[in-house]
Amino acid sequence: MEFTLHRVDLLHGQAMAKGTLCILPAGKKKTQKVAVGDDSGTLTVFYMKKGEVQTEWKSPALGREISTVVLQSAKDKLFVGCGQSIHGFTRKGKEFVKIKTNLTETINHIFVDENMIWTGGEYIMNIYDQCKDFGFVMVKDRINDLTCAPIAPGDILSAIIACQDKFLRVYAGEKLYHELSVEGPGSSLGFYGTPPMEKEIKKPNESVTLMYGTEQGTVGLTSIDAKAMKRIAGITDRQQRPGMSGPGAGTRRARVCVLHTADIVKSGALDILVGREDGNLEVWSLGEGAMSPSAARLEQVPPTLTYETCLQESIQGMGSGNITGGEHNELVVTTYSGKVLGFTPSQAARDPTGSEMANAEDQAAASQGLMSTMMGTSTKKKTMTQAEENALKAEKDRRHKALEKEVETLKAQLEKEKLSYQRLSGEQIAMQTTTKVSHRFNLNSEEACYNLTVDSQSPLELVSLRADVDVDLLDHDGTAAILSRSKGDPVNPLLATYRMQEAGSRFQIRLRTVEGLSGTISCFVLPATSPKTAHLINLQIKPLSLHEKITEAPPDVPMSELRLTGPFTVMDMHQWLSMCVNELPSRPTEDEMTIAYRSAFVGTVLLGRYAKGSATFKSDSIMTISVLKDLITREATARKVSVSINVDVKDETFPRFLELIHPKLAFQHSLTQQVKMVEPLREVQLQEGETNFLAPELQMVLQHASDIQQQFELQPQRLAFLHNIVLAAYKHKWRLRGHQSVEHRVKDLQKLLEAYNMEQIAAFFDEPID
Repeated sequence: MEFTLHRVDLLHGQAMAKGTLCILPAGKKKTQKVAVGDDSGTLTVFYMKKGEVQTEWKSPALGREISTVVLQSAKDKLFVGCGQSIHGFTRKGKEFVKIKTNLTETINHIFVDENMIWTGGEYIMNIYDQCKDFGFVMVKDRINDLTCAPIAPGDILSAIIACQDKFLRVYAGEKLYHELSVEGPGSSLGFYGTPPMEKEIKKPNESVTLMYGTEQGTVGLTSIDAKAMKRIAGITDRQQRPGMSGPGAGTRRARVCVLHTADIVKSGALDILVGREDGNLEVWSLGEGAMSPSAARLEQVPPTLTYETCLQESIQGMGSGNITGGEHNELVVTTYSGKVLGFTPSQAARDPTGSEMANAEDQAAASQGLMSTMMGTSTKKKTMTQAEENALKAEKDRRHKALEKEVETLKAQLEKEKLSYQRLSGEQIAMQTTTKVSHRFNLNSEEACYNLTVDSQSPLELVSLRADVDVDLLDHDGTAAILSRSKGDPVNPLLATYRMQEAGSRFQIRLRTVEGLSGTISCFVLPATSPKTAHLINLQIKPLSLHEKITEAPPDVPMSELRLTGPFTVMDMHQWLSMCVNELPSRPTEDEMTIAYRSAFVGTVLLGRYAKGSATFKSDSIMTISVLKDLITREATARKVSVSINVDVKDETFPRFLELIHPKLAFQHSLTQQVKMVEPLREVQLQEGETNFLAPELQMVLQHASDIQQQFELQPQRLAFLHNIVLAAYKHKWRLRGHQSVEHRVKDLQKLLEAYNMEQIAAFFDEPID
C-alpha cells in the first residue's frame, strides 16, 4: 500500500533560521507541545486541541533574531541562542537564566548538558561550565553544525562538528580527537535513533551512530567510538525531484538542511527524514538494515524512498512526536518564510483545505438534480446517511467559525500596521526592508558552475544581475521566469533580468565564471511587497573561482612550480591566496599551511605549501601558476613587500592539459556534424517510417535531435569559452619564459582550433616560438 503523509498548516510567523524548532517531551497528557523561535526574537510554545492551534506562552522579544532553539539533554528546559546571548526557559515560560557572552560571532549552534553548554559561531566553538568560560576551540574551517555525544573517555561529552572543508571533527574538550573526510562540506548532523545522552541504559564504550548531510545532497552514516570514526554507508540517488524543472532536476539532490529519525511509516524500524534547501521533504526506509545499519546490509537492501514532497522553500527545522493527540507519530517542519507545518499519516487530516467536503456537496447536488429530471418529480435521493450529513455540517460550521476568527485577527493586524506605516511615511521615506532575503553562492563541482540561490520571505517579483566580469548564464530552477538580456559594455559585460511568471519565494540561477578574471556580480532582488524595496547582493568572483578544495592530490602528475621567498608572514600569504581561491578559512590555523585544489571544469590540480618567508605552489595548469604569480606580485607590491619569484615551467604539463580539455572540445566540434545530419535523418524517418536499419550512431542522433539542436544554438559561446582557455594556456607558457607578446603565433593556433586536430595542437605547443 502506498504511504502518504497529509499536510496540516499549524502556524505562520516571521522568517525562521535553521534549527529553531523543538518538540517538548510529553507531560501529563500524551499530546506534545511545539516550540519555535523566529526573526522577531520571540519564542512561541503551542499545542493542538480539537484540531485548533492553541498558544501556551510567548517570550518577550529578545532584541535580536533567534538563531537556534534546543532542549537541555534529557530534560524539558529550552535554551535559545540570540545574537551573543543565551536564554533559558522552563516549559512553563519562565526565563530562569540569561548568559551574556563576550563573543564577537553570532551563536548559531547550542548544545546543553546538565551544567555544560557548547556554542558554535562561525569559526569558534566555546564551552561553558556553570555559566563560566571552560574552554574554546578555533576550528579549522566554518562550523556548519554542532552536536555532542559521549565518545572520548571521561565524564565530559565530546563535541562533533560538521565543517565547510569536507571534514567531520570530534573534539574532547579543546583537543581534536577524531577527524573524518566526507563527500562534501557537511551541512547537517543528527543521531540515528535515540540520542546517546537520552538512553535509559548506557553501555560503556558503546559506539554512536551519527547521520550527516552534505552540500552535495548526500546523506551518510558514521560509527564513532573512543578508538575510531568510520563511515558506514550513504544514501544518495538521482531521482527526478517533484516541483523542480530543468537539467538540475534529474541530477543530484539539493543541499541537506536538516536530518531526523522516527518511525513515521509504523514499520517498527526507524525511518530517515531529510529536509533539503530546495524544499524537498523525504522519508527514507532502510528496511532490514534499520536495526543495525552497515555497509554490507545496505548494499544488499538499498534504502527506499517511501515518501517525498516539495514545499518550494528551504526547510529549516524538523521534529517528530504526538502533536494532534491521536495514535500517530507526526512530523513537524519549519520553513524559511516562517511556516510551521505538520505531516501526519492520520486520515482525519486528509482534507485540510475542505476540497473533498466541497466535492461531496457538489456531487450530492448534481445527483439530486439529475434524479429529479429523470423521474419528473422533486423526490430527493440521499447519497449520504443522516449521521454523515450531520458530521459534515458540524465540521463545516467549525471551519467557518475558525476562518471568520482568523480573518478578524488579520484585519486587526493589518489596520495596526497601516496606522504605524502612515505615522512613519508622513515624515520619512521608506528605506528599511519589510521582508527578509538571503542567498547562497556555491560551486557545483559536478557541472563546473555556480549555483546562486535566493530565498525570500515574500514572493519574488524580479531578480536582476549586473557584472563587471564575463559570466555565462546557463539556466534557472524554482519559480518559472522569463530571462531578458541587454547588450552590455566593457564595464558591465553582463546585464540580465529574470521576471517571475508565478508566485514563488525561492529562485536558483546556474552560471559559469571564466577563470583568470576577477570582479563582482551585483544581484538586485525585488520581492513583491509594498513599499517596493530592492535588496542588493554583492558576489565576489575570484581569479581561480572554478577550483574546489580536495583532500588528496593524484600521484605522478607532472607539474610546473612557483617558488616565492621574502619577508612576508603566513597571514600575508594566506590573505593573498584568499583573494584567488574559495574555501580558505578566515585565518591560518597552523604555522605551515598546505592546500590542495582541483579545477572543476578542466580537472587540473593546484598544490601549495606556505610558511613564514617561503611559499611553493605546484600545478599542471600553467594558467593557474601565472594567475597566482600575477596576483601575489601585485598585492606584495601594494604592501611594499619585496618578494623573490622563481618559476619552473615543465613542458610535460601541456600534453596532460590538452588531454584533459580534449573531450569537451571534441564534443562541441562533433555537434556541428550531428546538426548537419538531423534534417536528412528526419526526412528518412518520414519516408521510411522504420529506422532500425540505420547505424546505432545515427539512431542516437535521431533520438536526441531536439537536444542536439538546442546545444548547437549555445555552441558558439561555449566553443569560444573553450578556445580561450587553450589560447590563454599558450600565452601564459611563453610569457612566463620571458616572451611578452605571442600574437603572431596566436592566429595560427586559432586556425588549428577551428579545424580541431588534437595531434596538431599538441605539436604546435611543442614548437619553439622563434
